[in-house]
Amino acid sequence: MNTGKRVALGIAAMPAVLMLVAGSALAHECVNASKVNQAAGVQVVIDDESGEVVWATRGVLNRIAQGIINPETGEGFSGLIGFDVNGDQVADLATWIVGPNGEIPQQAQYGGATCSGVVNIGVWFEQCQTDPV
Repeated sequence: MNTGKRVALGIAAMPAVLMLVAGSALAHECVNASKVNQAAGVQVVIDDESGEVVWATRGVLNRIAQGIINPETGEGFSGLIGFDVNGDQVADLATWIVGPNGEIPQQAQYGGATCSGVVNIGVWFEQCQTDPV
């Protein structure tokens, strides 16, 4: 398969792949509660309502084209995923897909201050979010 077709296939498959990866991330991953600009450094932005990818870096698309990221399974992807909550195609919340099983170790998630630095995303929503995004 030529590179153009692989990139097109990767782009078409990314929403499904990233929703699978991101769905598991939201169940147990983290947010940097101290980060003012949640969009900074994200590699992919997913619309929270539709689940569709609204933006991806050229690097992610290149890794799909090179076969480093499998667009069908999400294998090979690690990094920062942003979620657009308000429909402006900019990340309002970001979480990581890193480490063993795509998860930041539990000690890092729960070991620090409750609403500062790396915080479990569930704790962040329950205890740190005073205003809706």
